[in-house]
Amino acid sequence: MSLFGMLGATARALEAQRFGLDVVGNNLANVNTPGYTKRVADLGAVAPVDRFSAGSGVEMLGVRAMRDRLYDRRLFDELPLEQYEAATADAAGLAEVALGSPGTSIDNALADFFDAFAGLADAPASSTARQQVVTDTQALAASFKGMASRLDESAAAADTRLRGEVERLNALTERLASLNASIATSPVSQTLQLRDQQIEVAKELSGILGTQVVEIANGTLQVTTRTGRPLVLSDTAYPVTASSTPPQGYATLQSNGVDITADITDGRIGGLLQVRDTLIPTYKRELDTLAYGVATAVNTVHATGYDLTGASGGALFVRPGAVAGAAAALTVNAAVVANPSLLAAAAVASPGDNGVARQLANLRDGAIVNGTTPAAAWTSLVYRVGADVNRAETERDSRTELVQQIELLRDSVSGVSIDEEAAMMMRFQRAYEANARFFTVIDETIETLLSLKR
Repeated sequence: MSLFGMLGATARALEAQRFGLDVVGNNLANVNTPGYTKRVADLGAVAPVDRFSAGSGVEMLGVRAMRDRLYDRRLFDELPLEQYEAATADAAGLAEVALGSPGTSIDNALADFFDAFAGLADAPASSTARQQVVTDTQALAASFKGMASRLDESAAAADTRLRGEVERLNALTERLASLNASIATSPVSQTLQLRDQQIEVAKELSGILGTQVVEIANGTLQVTTRTGRPLVLSDTAYPVTASSTPPQGYATLQSNGVDITADITDGRIGGLLQVRDTLIPTYKRELDTLAYGVATAVNTVHATGYDLTGASGGALFVRPGAVAGAAAALTVNAAVVANPSLLAAAAVASPGDNGVARQLANLRDGAIVNGTTPAAAWTSLVYRVGADVNRAETERDSRTELVQQIELLRDSVSGVSIDEEAAMMMRFQRAYEANARFFTVIDETIETLLSLKR
């Protein structure tokens, strides 16, 4: 190679090392940028012009992102499961709070109710004792109504959050479709930043709703639900709609007019659906069973007794006709509320008898709610809710750790390490300085030769 050829090769080498420093500087500048993928400068040797040439230096081949698609896919698979448990734990936690603290909720109302009948048994003719029974009976009915209402509010809160997630989902699919369009029409060298954004959007989508993500040859992503319903195809987004349906007005999810609510089993939307449509209805059924069992048993015993006038006792509770909705519909007989003397405390038509009052007080320990006592039935409901929340929290923590491990592995390939970049910076700096010195030597050599010809 001639001296002028060597001068040109060295100039290219200086440009290549400067290019490497630019890439390092860009990496360091984005060390805290979410979703940024580490860039690597690709350099290649220029082929020698003939067999007597050592080579023609170095050239810049371009810059590429250090992305491992395997780790991206693992994140797309694991995030929906982690977010499902997180959403379940949060939404079910509201139901757990609605149950109240031990000794201050329905368990306390039940205890006061049976205690009031025990007090009536001690003084069956006492107007004060009778008024206490009426007061505690109303308080028990109000407790059941309030608990049913709070569980409904928890379900409504889950539905509200679900609608918000659907809005977020549709915004992300629109964003991904726009990124796909830009990537498909841009030179490969200009799509690295777009690709980073594309992967981050797909990651967020997978957390909201379990997805299948397929990369097409032109760099675009095709995203569908687990069951194959399209969300993003090329540059087109397919929105999911949330339509209110009776009787509660809860949202059902539709894609292209097809109801996909039952198909969603993971992601944050899946967790909210699980709480709204499965867990809370189960809790309400147990609450209704408890209310129905207590009301039925109390009315049955009360009807066998006699009030202060010697008349046969009627119903104490206005019992609903079916178990479903019993807690919300439970009320106290208005006639008894207006006239406590109508309470049936006697087992015989004698004002001083307390036989029925004693039987009603003893229902506290009776197996009147599906073969168990009222206190045990309430404890079972509280335990079920607590167990569901604890299971979701435990599973969430386990899944979160797994996701974090995958992200650490991903960052080991794609993340920016300050130490590694510092080492690369020194490497390019030293190479630049060496080539600069070589350039100076060649330049001085040429200058010397030119001076000899003068």
